[in-house]
Amino acid sequence: MKKFFAGAVYCLLYVAGLMPLCVHYFFSDIFAFILRRIVRYRYSVITTNIARSFPEMRYGEIKSLTSDYYRHMCDIFVENIWNLAHSESALRKHISVSRTEVVDELLRKHGHVLMVMGHCGNWELVSACGLPFEERTEESFSSHPVYMVYKAARNKFSDLIFKKVRMREYTKFKVLGKVLESKQVLRHALKNKERKATYILISDQNSIGEHDPVVDFLNQKTYMLPGPEFLASKLRMPVVYLRMNLLSRGKYHIEFEKITEDPHSLEEYYVTKEFARLLEEDIRKNKVNWLWSHRRWKRNIPSDL
Repeated sequence: MKKFFAGAVYCLLYVAGLMPLCVHYFFSDIFAFILRRIVRYRYSVITTNIARSFPEMRYGEIKSLTSDYYRHMCDIFVENIWNLAHSESALRKHISVSRTEVVDELLRKHGHVLMVMGHCGNWELVSACGLPFEERTEESFSSHPVYMVYKAARNKFSDLIFKKVRMREYTKFKVLGKVLESKQVLRHALKNKERKATYILISDQNSIGEHDPVVDFLNQKTYMLPGPEFLASKLRMPVVYLRMNLLSRGKYHIEFEKITEDPHSLEEYYVTKEFARLLEEDIRKNKVNWLWSHRRWKRNIPSDL
């Protein structure tokens, strides 16, 4: 029954996606106004996160960035609905990709690559990170399976819809592989270690372990998820940072930067710290382009860490 209703919701979203993108952005502006001025959706979380991350900003600047963020957040929502009903060629006008050779070379040498990224740009469109189908060669990483690792939603109904939407992007961009639940990734990688593959992890979620690494991130002591580094070290996978920049409304650019070719040989938490450094660098360059509504710093960290 849940699959039936999830399919029905997906169909409704698909029909809504047929509207022109300019109409979607019109509704995005309305949604942003409602969330910011009427509902006040996580307003204190957003403003507090921004103020603590950029103590040099004045009140007016924080208020302006907060307003821009609400629009960006709603843009992501409507873009993902619009994307359902439009072709790869239409989406490629909104997403550009460069430096894919960084991943191609590592995959050729090692057989597996781990990509780490933050909640930047429109992360739901990360399936577009490879070259267009007609430009791929056997050496292109996007000619081999790409697995998007995600954490399953607590609500089974929501999880079914998310998976259908994400797999639609896989089909559209002609990407081999699938979305993969985070608890399955280690077993899956070990089972398929003889087959070339790339794994993508969004790695800036709030950590829940008291013994997880602590880094200085956006002027705050911050717990970081150690899972990506553990996975890379365990499987001897090179690690690449996936950068997704917001260029203008509806325009994104994806590029890649190598963090390390051999995480197993490095000091503990090097990969985690380097990921945090690169992510902070990107956020500072484009402050609106991150998930400020996330309760990222809800746990207190002892001062001696």
